[in-house]
Amino acid sequence: MTEIVALAYCSRPVDFSFEQTEQILTASRRNNAKAGLTGALIYDNHTFLQWIEGEETEIRAVFERISSDHRHSDIKLLLVRKLDGRWFPDWSMTAAVTQDQTLRSLKLVSHLSLSQFDPFGWSEANALSFMDTLSDYLTHRATPKSKAAEEPVTPRAVGSNPMARLDRHLNKLL
Repeated sequence: MTEIVALAYCSRPVDFSFEQTEQILTASRRNNAKAGLTGALIYDNHTFLQWIEGEETEIRAVFERISSDHRHSDIKLLLVRKLDGRWFPDWSMTAAVTQDQTLRSLKLVSHLSLSQFDPFGWSEANALSFMDTLSDYLTHRATPKSKAAEEPVTPRAVGSNPMARLDRHLNKLL
């Protein structure tokens, strides 16, 4: 059985409009299905938050593409961890997309709601709690799904290489 790894990151969109999300989701779903990746994307015109899960080589490849995509800036790697099972097994990429914060009343966890959607200020535990609850909500499961990474994840310094951070975390996990 192959190891399943997940990562969560957030970024800020550059030269990107709400209308482009459907094109990106269509391409992501097609490409992720071929690569055996699953996950979730939350986008609100100001911030991307994405959870991607799959084999380590595929995670590395997709994060490298994201890291070099001109539509992302300020990429912050929130967490990297091994999974006992996929959190979004039926979703090559599910999405919660809110234009101009119109769906901010959705409350997934008691201390984190979309009214406070600012993953740049979240700790690893906040990001994990949000994605864990979103997974349970979408899959109707309530079971522990992962184990913590051995090293805490901290925001990357401006100008650092997000791929180097991912490599460091994956090397410690695997």
